[in-house]
Amino acid sequence: LGHVLFIKNERPKIYRHTYKFLEPMDFITAQLTGKITASQKTMIPFMVVDNRKWGSCRYSEALLHLAGLQVEKFPRLIPNNGIVGTLLPDVAKDIGLDPSTPVVAGTGDLSASVLGSGTIDDFDPIVYIGTSLYTTCQVPYKKTDLAHYMTSLPSPFKSKYLLLGEQGVGGRCVDFFLDNIIYKNDALNTRPRPEDAYMRFNELASAAPPGSKGVIFLPWLNGSIVPCENPHVRGGFINLSLESTRSHMARSIMEGLAYNSRWTNKAVEKFIGRRIKRFTFSGGGALSNVWAQIHADVLNVPIRQVEDPVHTTIRGTAWLTFITLGKLTLDDIPDLIKIKRIVEPDGSNREMYDRMYGQYRQLFKKNKQIFKMLNT
Repeated sequence: LGHVLFIKNERPKIYRHTYKFLEPMDFITAQLTGKITASQKTMIPFMVVDNRKWGSCRYSEALLHLAGLQVEKFPRLIPNNGIVGTLLPDVAKDIGLDPSTPVVAGTGDLSASVLGSGTIDDFDPIVYIGTSLYTTCQVPYKKTDLAHYMTSLPSPFKSKYLLLGEQGVGGRCVDFFLDNIIYKNDALNTRPRPEDAYMRFNELASAAPPGSKGVIFLPWLNGSIVPCENPHVRGGFINLSLESTRSHMARSIMEGLAYNSRWTNKAVEKFIGRRIKRFTFSGGGALSNVWAQIHADVLNVPIRQVEDPVHTTIRGTAWLTFITLGKLTLDDIPDLIKIKRIVEPDGSNREMYDRMYGQYRQLFKKNKQIFKMLNT
């Protein structure tokens, strides 16, 4: 919505010549089929469809009026689990598929990651670390928690919704560390970044003890979202000493993101009305055994580490396609996912992580005014 309003108000000529505004997945299906469509679940970021009733195929006049936008600028809506059409002949020839190949409605990474992690039951949560960090699960209702900046969004599956617990940057914190502290193209000339940089980062983190010798990483490099939205707070390493090493810093990044997941966990439990007894760990971050153990210790629940977590969203998108075409059912999905291992909490780290987490929360609370002065 913000992008559309920017174009309308700051680039009016472009706005006038724009036929339709599309999300990337709907642009791709249009390129494949020649049909410009969208669905309730793909139009979520535009905020012009009423999400309170699952499966709506109409734009909200009230929301359009509030935004000052015209319905003509948006694509025709099809069902959340609908079929857009078949491949254009030239496209089919170019990619080597039959022209009769159906193209199903696109989906966002949130719903694809849940399905690709094999968590189809209501209230069965995942922690996903890719570029971002979020907690999500399927829920059977529409609900919004303004206090903790969480809501539920339409799922591809009838009358189902997905909890949106978007915490902000996740794996991007690792990239920031690698690209700005380890491998930087500057006077120290530590570039280029090697292909196995993530594995080296994992080795660094593994070499440090739990608690990182008191070093705490604040992951709010672009402000915080869930569970306490604040655009002014920023990231940093706290409590560095002359004994601190890059290993301590690397592990503290993993721990800092796990602390934020623990903070979010309390809000999620309130949202779903029950205690969470386990998490499924997915996304590229789940490649790391040490990060899985950190989450188990910090959250104090078992962690199911997904096999091949990097391809979670691709896998979920494929399975969603097969379900739409009647080749699979939702109940088939758990048997298709492989769990690498189940990580149990290490009780010997409990007291230390409780103390570190408490200080993490205090660092957010007591530095808000400082961050506001620095970043307003």
